Amino acid sequence: MKVTLLGAAGGEVTGSAYLVETPTANVLVDCGFFQGSKKIENFNRLPTSAALRRLDAVVMTHAHLDHSGRLPLLARGGYRGPIFGTRATFDLADLILRDSASLHKSDVARENRRRKAQGKPNLDVLFTDSDVAGLRPLYKRTDYERPTAVARGVTVRLVDAGHVLGSASIEMTIEQAGRSRVVLFSGDLGPRGAPLHRDPTPF
Repeated sequence: MKVTLLGAAGGEVTGSAYLVETPTANVLVDCGFFQGSKKIENFNRLPTSAALRRLDAVVMTHAHLDHSGRLPLLARGGYRGPIFGTRATFDLADLILRDSASLHKSDVARENRRRKAQGKPNLDVLFTDSDVAGLRPLYKRTDYERPTAVARGVTVRLVDAGHVLGSASIEMTIEQAGRSRVVLFSGDLGPRGAPLHRDPTPF
């Protein structure tokens, strides 16, 4: 088993994305936007690794943009596999991603006016409403506490992370060479005592 950190690592807290490779499957946990300075936002392209091109499944912790924002790039790149998460995560992600597409379109149009005046080539938008719509058939709504097979030899169990409606921590069980290995992805946790959702559920 190999876990590659594609964001939210090395001192950077946005762009959450973790690629889990096993002998039988490639699973991505989250696919978030890098947010902050323009330098960080320039990272918002998907890596061109062979494992990502052979991706079997995506599992989401929650809907916030730094965890979901690059999902439309998967659809634009041809990904048609399942995306697992809670019902509330997908309801919120659809709103957040459509809003992000609209803001991004406006930002690129403004930047292109400036670039035109400077004689520079135009920039392309990263994704559109159509790319967001392309995600909807891929969503596989998953209940808390129900072990769910997401790919060959890979099962996940989601528990409430208490961060935002629908947020989850992920217990991933990997069957490999007759052995079971468990990897935990906390996602974002808490805060405790919030009025609209429960406290995080401990493993």
